[in-house]
Amino acid sequence: MQNIKNNQPENTNRPSENFSDGLKTSMPNKPRYRLTKLGEQMARLPIDPKVARILLAAQKHDCMAEILIIVSALSIQDPRERPLEAREAAQKAHERFTDKQSDFAAYLNIWDSFQRERDKGLSNRQLVQWCHQYFLSHLRMREWRELHKQLADIAVEMGLVSKENAFRRPPQQAQLAPSENTADQDLSAKLKQKQLDKKQHRAQIRAAKEAGYEQIHRALLTGLIANVGLKSPEGHDYIGARGSHFHLFPASALFKSKPKWVMAAELTETTRLYARDVAQIDPEWIEAEAPHLVRYHYFEPHWSQKRGEVVASERVTFYGLTVIPRRPVAYGRVAPEEARELFIRGALVAQESHIQAAFFQHNKKLIKEISELEHKSRKQDVLVDEEALYEFYNQRLPQFYRPSEKKAANAETVSDGLNKQQTSQGRLKELPFADIRTFEAWLKTAEQENPRLLFLSKEDLMQHAAAHITEEQFPKFWKTEDGKFKLSYRFEPNHPLDGVTLTLPLTVLNRLHAPALEWLVPGMLREKLQLLIKALPKQIRRICVPVPDFITRFLESHPDQQAPIMPQLAQFIAKTAGDMRLLEQIDLEQWANTPLPPHNYFNLRIIDDGGQELATGRDLAKLQHELGQAAAVTFRDNTQEFERDNVTTWDIGTLPESIKFARGKQQLTGYLGLQKEKDGHIALRLFDTPEAAEQAHRQGVIALMQRQLKEHMKDLNKGIPGFTQAAMLLKHIPADTLRDDLTAAICDRAFIGEDEPPRSEKAFKEQIKRARSRLPAVKEAMSRYLQDTAAAYAELNGKLGKHPLTPLLRERVQALLSAGFASRTPWAQWPRLPVYLKAMTLRMEKYSANPARDAAREADIQELEQMWREKTDSLLKHNQPLSDGLKGFRWQIEELRVSLFAQELKTPYPVSVKRLLKEWDKFK
Repeated sequence: MQNIKNNQPENTNRPSENFSDGLKTSMPNKPRYRLTKLGEQMARLPIDPKVARILLAAQKHDCMAEILIIVSALSIQDPRERPLEAREAAQKAHERFTDKQSDFAAYLNIWDSFQRERDKGLSNRQLVQWCHQYFLSHLRMREWRELHKQLADIAVEMGLVSKENAFRRPPQQAQLAPSENTADQDLSAKLKQKQLDKKQHRAQIRAAKEAGYEQIHRALLTGLIANVGLKSPEGHDYIGARGSHFHLFPASALFKSKPKWVMAAELTETTRLYARDVAQIDPEWIEAEAPHLVRYHYFEPHWSQKRGEVVASERVTFYGLTVIPRRPVAYGRVAPEEARELFIRGALVAQESHIQAAFFQHNKKLIKEISELEHKSRKQDVLVDEEALYEFYNQRLPQFYRPSEKKAANAETVSDGLNKQQTSQGRLKELPFADIRTFEAWLKTAEQENPRLLFLSKEDLMQHAAAHITEEQFPKFWKTEDGKFKLSYRFEPNHPLDGVTLTLPLTVLNRLHAPALEWLVPGMLREKLQLLIKALPKQIRRICVPVPDFITRFLESHPDQQAPIMPQLAQFIAKTAGDMRLLEQIDLEQWANTPLPPHNYFNLRIIDDGGQELATGRDLAKLQHELGQAAAVTFRDNTQEFERDNVTTWDIGTLPESIKFARGKQQLTGYLGLQKEKDGHIALRLFDTPEAAEQAHRQGVIALMQRQLKEHMKDLNKGIPGFTQAAMLLKHIPADTLRDDLTAAICDRAFIGEDEPPRSEKAFKEQIKRARSRLPAVKEAMSRYLQDTAAAYAELNGKLGKHPLTPLLRERVQALLSAGFASRTPWAQWPRLPVYLKAMTLRMEKYSANPARDAAREADIQELEQMWREKTDSLLKHNQPLSDGLKGFRWQIEELRVSLFAQELKTPYPVSVKRLLKEWDKFK
């Protein structure tokens, strides 16, 4: 640093970067420089401009006494001596003056220490000895003090500081005060407390120093701004202004710590560029102390719903150094026009704001309604694009908000720190549309002239009338006998909710009819039918051309929308072609497995009574399997008025087939029936489906009748004639299991049989009378059937061994006579069981004559069985009941085995492969 007595810089016509804030330019076409007010103050000081600038800043930050000491120290040779022969001793002695954050603070420490010694009244010789002890030059200390006095006099003379405040008094060194109440502590506790006291004492001293650290170094920064450096992320050097690189001088107290930001008193080049006398700084001080030297860069402008204004990220740089990498700022003061556009697009077009104005709520509701039309039609051609909405608001909002003169005083509050363009009188003139507050202030005035200025209409929003999107085509609710349930639409392919979502309470889950769901809603059915037709073979598909007209004719034929689509569509195709034989070419099973896009199926959303979602999916059977039991239990909740436990006699009056009751806002239908509980008791229960009620009621009535016919049940339990011998022959079934199974079969046939289960006391009593008369005959018949079946089984089992048909026939025997067969076998089939077993025996005898013929006939039967099994599995998977015809088809296959392999045993009706295939067409 130049000597402070140098009155002016060498060339006053060229501004120095260190004090350029004291100058400003005028007349852009003809560069001239003139002093600012700050420059004029600097010019009056007969000292180096750097020092002048620092002193003016010291006056501002109220640290003149400290700055006078530091700048005078920087203007002389360092008073610390480092003789080569005693370098380590000197370094250790200087440690008492070192400050870990700043080399400048070290000068204050030296000054304060020297002043304390002077205040003790030491002689000149004693002061020389003290300086020698701490490796300080006494001559330089005297030069430093003389220079300091000259500079202080100038500052006082110029009115920068009063004489009392120009000279620093050394701060009193606080003494360590021991803690009280340590007398009763042991030695270990005392040592620990002493360490805590020392730590707290050091913290208090540090806090007192740090209180003035910022003021002092911000003042120094104004004159040393060109010597700022940022630590290089890849090395130990520092990046300075305009891309220069320098290193910290090894003697600096900051050499090891290497803080991120530093400033230096000077940069000296020897073997490399070194920074001497450095201090750690906060980069934000640069912006505050030298705003004319920093540059602002803005990026990522966007609408912030949280802040309610358009914001951008601001980066502050200083001669290529990034002072502040990112901070949010109001973008309206930077680029008002661009901020206005972002405000319109974000707050108004995208509706990402919390505006409570009537127009905003109206527009939001209207856009939602028209968006729903797009979701229903599955085409994004109804709602206008965002550009049209932007133009609507752009044409109605002015470029700036200009508050009236009466409101100008309050407008500053509205602007909330945003860009303010002021008149010469300082009154606020206009505000950019970049935040909610400004917009609402303008809207309040604008709506007084035109209350519906920003109200959108359907004509503004719709590209076409969308007349085909009606509530009839896309209803809001799905209606069943249990009430109506909300439908919601969404057009977003690959989204889980794409298509139409049906929200249902858990209580009605089991009551859904799967075929009815196949028909979706009218507006979405045509697409599904078109895809189903497209999946047919080409020769069938040709019949449906043109497809749209064909679908129209099919829908006009009023198909049953409670039955599956595909069988009815196949029938209509064959009828249209005039050839019903085409049905044989349509494989319904394969057709049903054709994958369709997810939106061609209802998305079922199951909720509990509180509206919380329990499950969602498009597979009704899977949902009923997972939640069916819970649905049945939930359905019965709060229905105790209809139910009874422990029914021992028919004292429950007449049971209606169904009963309606209210559950919340829903009107549900339940089905009453008796049920045999797991503990053996009989109860009256309310079921959610008629199938569940019918099955439970039949077993419940039989159990109640068994209680009424105790004597008959005792006789029956004693045993069936011939049971012991039959049980020995059917030894693959445990005897107790077989006895219980036969008893259940006899009771089912004798007590109910083909009759309808009673639902009144009178019908129940009449059924008991019939049961008493039937029971002996049924028991006798069962005994005869059982003995014949066991004998036929024994004959067959005795011949099974190494015969080639053994594995196949054992599988057939297992299907007929496994545990529980007595209850599974219809009463009409009991006389035929021995015949089926004898047919197997005869088949074995005939096999060797023509094995190929046997295999061919078995292949035909296997094909029929495979079709039957797939059909029944599919129905059971979808919780659909098996029809009586489908159940009987299984026994027709057994009769076909008799016809093909033991024709001499005869069948009760004609049967053949061709006849059964024709019969199967009824079940497709």
